[in-house]
Amino acid sequence: MSLSSLELELGYRRCAREVRAAAGNFYYAFRLLPAEKRQGLHALYRFCRGADDIADAPEDAGRRLRRLESYRSTLERSLAGEPPDAGWLILLDTAQRFSLSPQHLHQVIDGCAADCRPMRIRSEQELADYCYGVAGVVGLLSARIFRYQDPQVEGLAVALGEAMQRTNILRDLGEDLAAGRRYLPDEVMDRFQLSEEDLLVGRRGPNAHRYHDLMAHEVELARERFRTGLQLVPLVERDARGCPAALAALYQALLDRIERDGYDVQGRRVRLSARHKVGLALVAWASATLRP
Repeated sequence: MSLSSLELELGYRRCAREVRAAAGNFYYAFRLLPAEKRQGLHALYRFCRGADDIADAPEDAGRRLRRLESYRSTLERSLAGEPPDAGWLILLDTAQRFSLSPQHLHQVIDGCAADCRPMRIRSEQELADYCYGVAGVVGLLSARIFRYQDPQVEGLAVALGEAMQRTNILRDLGEDLAAGRRYLPDEVMDRFQLSEEDLLVGRRGPNAHRYHDLMAHEVELARERFRTGLQLVPLVERDARGCPAALAALYQALLDRIERDGYDVQGRRVRLSARHKVGLALVAWASATLRP
């Protein structure tokens, strides 16, 4: 085994441990992929998580933006064949193996940079653009790792990423508001006659009925994007179909839990148990893989 091969093997092993420790829903969806694709998604997840951690660090915005630009410079060096360590080496290997678009990798960093400043979304289109930058482009990169022939997959991958991000927005509504980020658009807030203060108190506030109606509306929009995005499952290679199906199942279960809890997302983060995640992932994998 050459030195570079040994470094790759050790890098992928270390990355797998990191994903298992930190990836939550993603770990269960990745688990049954064939080794090459699982390693590729691990490397992609590690790269995305690294950028996201910088954006969420407890530092001033200027410092985080400078660190993201440094991260971008390291990405450029790595893609040019000069990765500084094993973590970047496996990203280079994955990018070459699956022909990942450098533009899409840069867009991941762009999306994280948007979260470094106070965020106020004005329109549904602006929300869709934001979701593309932080999740849709990750769907495009993931689809390359799943492998496909049908060009429809690209738009469907963006829709699936948007559905997952919309779920995150609803789950994290309270903590995002506390951090100065509000992703529900002005035009939606106006339609339901709600203020940010109403979102902060949710179902405990004087406009609880309007808050309930807004959240029900947003849950249905996320479900609609899932219905669209899931059309990619039979269009990717059979050995990878279970992964997007499992991810969708896990995130749809989060939507179900948010709904059952009466949209009470201000005081605590909605979670699924590990046993529940395993069960959902296995059923989704079996259904997607056995489908003709």
